[in-house]
Amino acid sequence: MEIKILFKTSKRIHPKFQKISLGKYIIEPLPVHESGNITPANRYLLRFEDEIRTGESGSQPQAEAQLFLSYLSLILGSRLEIDSMMINSVNIPNRNQYTAYKEYERTLENLPELDLLLNKLRIKGTDVARQFLRACEVYRAAVTLIGQNNTFSFFLFTIAVECLSNKLGEGAGSCEKFIDFILKYLPDKTSLQSEEDWKELLKEVYYRHRSGFTHGGKEIPEAVDLADSLDRVYVRNVVDGKEVRTPGLKWFESVVKNSIIGFLMSSESDSDKNIDHFKEISLEYGKVMLKSKRDLKAHTIVTAKDVNLD
Repeated sequence: MEIKILFKTSKRIHPKFQKISLGKYIIEPLPVHESGNITPANRYLLRFEDEIRTGESGSQPQAEAQLFLSYLSLILGSRLEIDSMMINSVNIPNRNQYTAYKEYERTLENLPELDLLLNKLRIKGTDVARQFLRACEVYRAAVTLIGQNNTFSFFLFTIAVECLSNKLGEGAGSCEKFIDFILKYLPDKTSLQSEEDWKELLKEVYYRHRSGFTHGGKEIPEAVDLADSLDRVYVRNVVDGKEVRTPGLKWFESVVKNSIIGFLMSSESDSDKNIDHFKEISLEYGKVMLKSKRDLKAHTIVTAKDVNLD
């Protein structure tokens, strides 16, 4: 099978290199239209032949291409993004084109109580608000990756909860705190029948999807995609010879979002705090504490010559 992948890079490969051959993989530049001050996208074509070897029953050219481009991203120190893929002249849809994840592009017909939620944040203490906003930043990265890299998305959704649970959850370890936080603040737990079901499935998320990725470099099971395409909470399947229930990413995203919002709603409304946390915490960014070489007057420009950098 002939595999072709159109991808773009954040760094441009100099035209002098023309066609690049790395083993069976060939990278070729594509013609672009340059106009005025508009910078053209750095698009390239990756080609390789996928042969099913003796004793193999199938292949995964899409996963192979993604692995190779991740490797190339590291080697070149560049962001890489797949645009499209073709196998034997047949276009293959990207994951983010699957209908299972189209709901993240839908029109919002109703909005949550925005003023109430903002007021709830304003009465949080600064330390807690800082962790909450960090969880929001991680959530934003995770939801962006849905359909593009579900393994990393699962990992980041777990970290979003841990931004708060590691400080506010109860239990002997990080997994117990993670589960405790979700069970304490998730408003609606009717998607599973019992607390034991919740603990079992959340442990599966934490140990197999978070720790398995972090410590073992393991991808999430394909059962995640199946659960998402069928709009199920989980799919029962066999992983490493053991029967497990693998939860869908869409379900887990909803659990993470609603748990974090549930925590926000737990703020006492009679607090006398009213802090603009977005403003206050943003002022912590971009600061570096350095030792000056001499006395500096206020409102003067400080250059590298005025401070000790060694």
